[in-house]
Amino acid sequence: MIEEFYDSGRIREYIQRGKRIIGTFCSYTPEEIIHAAGLVPVRLFGETVDIMNAYSYIPNWLCYYSKRTFEEGLIGNYDFLDGFVFLTSDDTNQLMYSIWKKNIKVEYSYMLQFPFSVDGTSKNFFTKVLEKFKRSLEDHYSVDITDKDLKDSIEVYNRYRSLLKELYKYRFYTPPKISGSDVLKINLAGYSMLKEEFNDKIEEYINKLSDEEGLPDKPRLYVTGIPIYDPLVFEMIESCGFTIVFDDLCNGSRNFDFEINETISNPIEAIAEGYLLKPTCGTCSRQKSLAIDERLSYINERLKTLNPDGIVIIGDKGCELCAFSQVELRKELAKIKPVLYLEIDFPLAKEQHRTRIEAFLESLS
Repeated sequence: MIEEFYDSGRIREYIQRGKRIIGTFCSYTPEEIIHAAGLVPVRLFGETVDIMNAYSYIPNWLCYYSKRTFEEGLIGNYDFLDGFVFLTSDDTNQLMYSIWKKNIKVEYSYMLQFPFSVDGTSKNFFTKVLEKFKRSLEDHYSVDITDKDLKDSIEVYNRYRSLLKELYKYRFYTPPKISGSDVLKINLAGYSMLKEEFNDKIEEYINKLSDEEGLPDKPRLYVTGIPIYDPLVFEMIESCGFTIVFDDLCNGSRNFDFEINETISNPIEAIAEGYLLKPTCGTCSRQKSLAIDERLSYINERLKTLNPDGIVIIGDKGCELCAFSQVELRKELAKIKPVLYLEIDFPLAKEQHRTRIEAFLESLS
């Protein structure tokens, strides 16, 4: 059934309809504002495995996502982009913005300053940042983004997040009604669709899913770690005899496990508050708490509810944020459930990883 979400010509169709496409790189990007401007925000994945050109511009030790997306840009696979928006969400993102702006020619580019510490002043600061971003879009695209436009977009995106939460619940069944890899594929498809169109499709899909028989019952895994844009990673884990019952990746639950307060009169302020309060990653700490403590608290709450058999932490040797947090994550989570740490790169060393995953499965029995 998930094939209905995939349409390789969808973005070209949007362009034919007069839409402009804006590439994004981070789940903290306030897509509601881009959407309210009549533009189509598209999360870039980096599907190219072989890096042939990027190393002429960047070092080879960067994270696989930065390398692959930049390679895609260099070889023209993102020629549909009218612009792109980066965030100061980590050091690599900040520096890659300049490299993209110099080498990937588009009509519009913007760097959003995201607060690294969330306290009493952060909401006011981020509201001003988003107001400036809104004015930038209005000036460049000669549009007037009204409060009604913003509130309509907030409503669309809140529905999007609510529907994804509903979809994830079908993984909790015993046995589950949908695999983790299929959920990931649907998630990825949604990143390149207008959310109002995606919402209609996923609502129809969920209605059909409720009547489906469950999948074979297997040991259940909770997956955390870096963003995964290639379903092959989840398919590899599942092929070894596991069910991925939940993932809290930044392109998984942390992308939708929050909502924008529709009762706040100033929609920009509401968007700022919503994104500041979303489940945190290693880039952002609340006042009087650490990012790693918030991550552990978020994971522990879900472990209590889901009671998986084990945890898989997926890392990337090129991700500094990942490296700084993984040691503490592994140590603390191992006190609760058995933990397997997988450090991946592409091309994926499937057989090497498969051996470790199968050994982990045996250790649980």
